[in-house]
Amino acid sequence: MRITFLGHAGFAVETAGALVVMDPWLSPQGAFDSAWMQLPRNHHLAPRVRELLETPGKERFLYVSHEHKDHFDPEFLATIARRDFTVLVPRFRRPELQELFAKYGCKRVIACEDSREIPIKGGYIKLFVSEQGTNRDSSVMVRGDGQCFLNLNDCKMHDRLARVIAEEGPIDVFSAQFSGAIWHPTCYEYPRELYAEVSRKKRDSKFEAVARALESVQPRAYIASAGPAAFLDPALYPLNFEDVNIFPRAPDLFSFLEKRLPSAPTRYLEPMPGDVLDVGTLEFVSQAPERVTPGNFKAYVEAYAKDMAHLFQERHRDPPPEEVEAILARLREELQRKLDLLDLHGRVGMPLYVELAEAPTRLLRVDFTARRVDEVPEQRDTFRYAMKVRARDIARVLERKLNWEDFLLSFRLRLSRTPDVYEPVLHGFLGVEVEDLREFCEGIRATEARTERTVVEAGGRRFSIQRFCPHQGADLSEGWVEEGRYVVCPRHRWRFDLHQAGECKTNNATLCAEPLTDLPEHGKPARGGDKAPADRASVDKAPVEPPRA
Repeated sequence: MRITFLGHAGFAVETAGALVVMDPWLSPQGAFDSAWMQLPRNHHLAPRVRELLETPGKERFLYVSHEHKDHFDPEFLATIARRDFTVLVPRFRRPELQELFAKYGCKRVIACEDSREIPIKGGYIKLFVSEQGTNRDSSVMVRGDGQCFLNLNDCKMHDRLARVIAEEGPIDVFSAQFSGAIWHPTCYEYPRELYAEVSRKKRDSKFEAVARALESVQPRAYIASAGPAAFLDPALYPLNFEDVNIFPRAPDLFSFLEKRLPSAPTRYLEPMPGDVLDVGTLEFVSQAPERVTPGNFKAYVEAYAKDMAHLFQERHRDPPPEEVEAILARLREELQRKLDLLDLHGRVGMPLYVELAEAPTRLLRVDFTARRVDEVPEQRDTFRYAMKVRARDIARVLERKLNWEDFLLSFRLRLSRTPDVYEPVLHGFLGVEVEDLREFCEGIRATEARTERTVVEAGGRRFSIQRFCPHQGADLSEGWVEEGRYVVCPRHRWRFDLHQAGECKTNNATLCAEPLTDLPEHGKPARGGDKAPADRASVDKAPVEPPRA
């Protein structure tokens, strides 16, 4: 087996019997309305990937993990002339990818449910599908030539990795996201010190998730992929050089892992686009001449930004007043349509203010309780959520050139909230498409309906807790305990305080934790070894009856 790194989360995996091209993001205009650009740049690989997919011989597959445009690149895919290959996509409830590829004209499209195997000569391809709330993603495994590559990309399936490895056997090469890909705290108006503190916690939490994944998978090699993008829009450019943010680079991760897992046998690899890895020897048989290092990073990004400056020349031209007026009216209509379909509107106890930068005295106030969108001259609520956008940026959403989540990922907005607490229904209201809002609400209800409980040991005591995280349903029996009292969700690393009935300060969600009998002095040992930086929960995965009042 050979693995060619295509940049970001893209790979071309070749076995004796098959070729699998994964998430090729190669378009020179980047993603999310050019807010994200590939880092390092990889546009020169487009002809090579087209050649791989167009050349007959081996059975050929194109795998697209999910709809985010740094993984699904329709502009590049449109340039492929010969399409006699098979497309593999996850079977999500929202069939967008299936419908798009049904019109693409390829050999066939296989929409895979979770754990679906596709046989290839000498092995198989297997997809793992994860869909919770607004989060839809998948990961892929290729087994062939007696070797195995597991690519998680962005998929948050950490709570099931141990079971996957028990079922599938050893993994030679493993890859998983290590950098942030979210608008919090990136777009929030925090004081600089608080922004750095929040960013550091989220960065370290992501690194810890990779470390725990490596402990579960125990691969021979880990490839750092799905890392940070380059932000070349002048409005976003400072993100590249912040001292602390949620976009660390691979050397930072490797330094963490070397301290966190000092005796791990796994090799840590940071390939450049075009590098080819032989999985048997774990040696690169071909390497690209251009290398990005900590020493040349600043100069590299400066030159990259200069080369791509033409993409942003027209972005910041002020629109005429009549255009702002029309956009404001359409935005108010869109927000009202969303509100009309938000069945859980009554759970949002504070208003949302939406401001166009060009019309600062004509704010839209979304009143979730009254289900109304009104125009007001200023913010008048102490407790509120606020979003500020430029008219032409939000117009891209209203014109359906971007969906709402892609717009949020463009980072071309400013957000604030008082109190600084995550509200999942409001979050979904902003990020979910109009036609998906009812299903979003049904998903929240379905998660809340899962009342199975389990037992966790922490700090010498036993607690009965809800087994599934109230956020997006992760299995907390695969979580861990920190500081002898906090149950940590393995998917998003939310912390639930067992000493406060399982409450999470992130958004006041709760596990309804109830203490059971204390453990004896020599109770069960914690999982994971004495050298782990956090206490590990010894979790009884079998469901238990909730304590009786």
